[in-house]
Amino acid sequence: MASETTHRFIVVEGPIGVGKTSLARRLCVSLSAQAVLEQAAQNPFLERFYRNPRAGALPLQLYFLLQRAQQLAALKQADL
Repeated sequence: MASETTHRFIVVEGPIGVGKTSLARRLCVSLSAQAVLEQAAQNPFLERFYRNPRAGALPLQLYFLLQRAQQLAALKQADL
């Protein structure tokens, strides 16, 4: 028998500044859900990316990837 509790995830992806956070917040209100947002302002490579996107893109994205992995690990721990 399938569990009554189901976990649903909606992922909003896109370039910086296109409204991902605004959309995620609206979805949370509409669906009575919780958002796990990227902490872009904490990324130490953001300023470098804005100065030179070509040179700053890889470190910026690697930091976001690591941050996402840490957020997912924290969510898994909360379920234990």
